[in-house]
Amino acid sequence: MCYVTVARVEELPPGHTRTVEVGSCLILLVNDQGEFYALQGLCGHQNLPLAGGKVWQGVLDCPWHHFQYDIRTGENLYPKRIYPLNALPKLREQVSSLRTYPVRVVDEQVQVGVPESCEQR
Repeated sequence: MCYVTVARVEELPPGHTRTVEVGSCLILLVNDQGEFYALQGLCGHQNLPLAGGKVWQGVLDCPWHHFQYDIRTGENLYPKRIYPLNALPKLREQVSSLRTYPVRVVDEQVQVGVPESCEQR
């Protein structure tokens, strides 16, 4: 794994998201109250881009069908916690967690730790 600079701190104000491409990976960068997070850039529901999703109190709301994810862990919060997955087996396939990536800030540069599989194109 290596860290790649993807933005400057001032380019992503609190409460905003930004999609970045790192090699073959689409990553959603999130600033929640001054803390930066990085998640896979496509929703697990229908593989649509999460760009434009709203962030509120640590939760990312997908702009397409309002699936919701914990930005710290990538865990699906909605609809996973609402609907019985045993009764809706197809839903189980769609509520997987989002992949998360480590983030660090060095000299006002936001850097994301990416695996070798992202680095290759």
